[in-house]
Amino acid sequence: MRILKLSLFFCFFLIIISSLNLINPVNSFALGIIRQNKTNKPDEEFKYKKFGAELLKKNVILKLNKNYQARVYVSESIKILSQRGINRFSEVIIPFSTKYQKVKLLYAYTLLKGMFKIPVGKHAVNVVSPGIAIKYPIYSSIKYLTLSMPAVEDGSIINFSYELYNFKPLIKNGAFYSDYFTRAIPVKDTGFTLIYPAGLNINLYLHNMNKSSVVKKVMNIKNKKYIKLYLRFKNIPAIKKESYMPPLKNYRKYISISTYTSWSRLLNHINKLFIKSEKADNKIKRFVKKSIGGVKNKNISQKGKIISIYNDFIKSFRYVGLGYGINGYNPEPAPFTLSNGYGDSKSLAALLITMLKIEGIRAFPVLVTSLNTSNLNIKSVSPKQFDSVIVGIKIDGRRFYLYPDSSSYKAFSLPFNISGRKGVELLSNHRYKFMTLPAQKAGMNEKVFKFRGKIDKKGQLNGRIIVIYKGVYSNFKRSSLKDASRYQKEIQATDFLYNFAPGAHIEHFRYENLKNINKNIMLKIKFLDKRYGQARGDKVIFHQVIPVDTGLLHAVLKSRRIYPLVMGYPFKHIAKITIKLPKKSNIYYMPAVLKLSNNVGMASGKCSYLKSKNALNCLYAFESKIPLISVKDYEKYRQLIRAYLGYLKNYYIALSSIYFY
Repeated sequence: MRILKLSLFFCFFLIIISSLNLINPVNSFALGIIRQNKTNKPDEEFKYKKFGAELLKKNVILKLNKNYQARVYVSESIKILSQRGINRFSEVIIPFSTKYQKVKLLYAYTLLKGMFKIPVGKHAVNVVSPGIAIKYPIYSSIKYLTLSMPAVEDGSIINFSYELYNFKPLIKNGAFYSDYFTRAIPVKDTGFTLIYPAGLNINLYLHNMNKSSVVKKVMNIKNKKYIKLYLRFKNIPAIKKESYMPPLKNYRKYISISTYTSWSRLLNHINKLFIKSEKADNKIKRFVKKSIGGVKNKNISQKGKIISIYNDFIKSFRYVGLGYGINGYNPEPAPFTLSNGYGDSKSLAALLITMLKIEGIRAFPVLVTSLNTSNLNIKSVSPKQFDSVIVGIKIDGRRFYLYPDSSSYKAFSLPFNISGRKGVELLSNHRYKFMTLPAQKAGMNEKVFKFRGKIDKKGQLNGRIIVIYKGVYSNFKRSSLKDASRYQKEIQATDFLYNFAPGAHIEHFRYENLKNINKNIMLKIKFLDKRYGQARGDKVIFHQVIPVDTGLLHAVLKSRRIYPLVMGYPFKHIAKITIKLPKKSNIYYMPAVLKLSNNVGMASGKCSYLKSKNALNCLYAFESKIPLISVKDYEKYRQLIRAYLGYLKNYYIALSSIYFY
């Protein structure tokens, strides 16, 4: 009887504990509780754990009125599956502009174990300014509504909802909105609803979707006719990310909405905003006069004037920006930007255009897309596609472009992330032209390595290195070193040398032309390595004096790719090496000539021995011909890089002479 009582008590205890979810299902077998999986489907949570979270449900309702004001209602429910999800989603950030928008939190809470609601505390909800807005007053209207979600752990569900009221259109008669259905995490259920007055014209663009996905209805609200558009998707897999891939936006499902149905109307309005800001005052005129040398330089050519003004411009004004659309796509007045000493891309472009026009130079704004955003799509009439503004110039019927956002690019040179990209030139009222910016060629971006020195019979190597950085390499190096201390420069020079001569001692080094953007940066090193070569009997074996570019290897570590490989720019790596050999020595071993070429690149390597001068002369080259490698061509590109780097890494030279000893 006593045993029966104990058994009944133990079973009752298990039932109570189980009902409170205090028993972990994983350990239930040890307690005699067996749960059958009738479907035998893989555990979805385990499957999605690598993404960190899963979007259970998202709803967006966008309501437009005839005054182009918009109310956006957003609600999301996100399930946390791992620490990665905790790190990414426990802090919710909602950006908005107090100049154009009001934000209202509707609710926010964390759901634990499917039943316990933990609401967000009042101290966990804050409106803060981003760092750039604190430092630069023209962005003081930019704010972030931040929610620190409570009790976030594996298995918890984050729920929040807010209303964003666009009480003032960013552009006159304009409302623009995009909603993304595909995410970097799996999506179980997502929907979008657009409600607008029947008389309002709408430009609707669907990316990676069919029009059949949209359900359209006519409805009456307070005796007025409205159009309702509705989309809903379920079980959308997460986008798989890859290094060196094109922008994710190219592969996502999204809807883009604009109240402008004509590019002509939209671009004409944007052009008026620039014309309004391009007003010269006496300070701007004095700046221009000083840049071109005043009356002393009357014979200076138009191109010379442009270069002089541009060189002074990029030294005097700093780029700061959050995005092209900030402040309603409206550039600040040119005198205002001049007095501030800084501005975003559109404001700097307006100031530079104003300066050039003072000298009678025809200049105009050019709206462009960069590698950070998707390709320009003419079907979507929206300024949100553009993320930068540069300056176009017409000289003797030819077009040139200036990049006013950086102090690292010389006149008529464009950064690689906008080279070859599409944009639109705002030429004058009602005149515009869609175009493609000039693409870079491999010869524009070169890293040239030169070594001249000697090796003795004991393997001691000494000589001089000159590295010439051209194009993007010069820009990268200038950006990393222009404010660096002597010690920081020495660290970079040492790291470079130790890549292939780890035992070397630097006797002297210097960087040249760091502050002169019109010249290529050069690194000059004089060094000594007492044990560079290995002396064995009557032989000396040494590795070729050349750095191995491991950055190339990182780009092709994957054996297969899902997306094209974005190198960003075509380039050339060249090495020219002259080594004086010990007297009376002979070449005992030297690898064969390398010569590989295909449509995506080229690799070569060759050495020759001049016995009369007792010198070894070598020339190596690698060329990447195109900035984007298709999935189809990736294997060819990968094999080319692997063959070239393997060739360099294993390139040993052996010298032999009975006269060494």
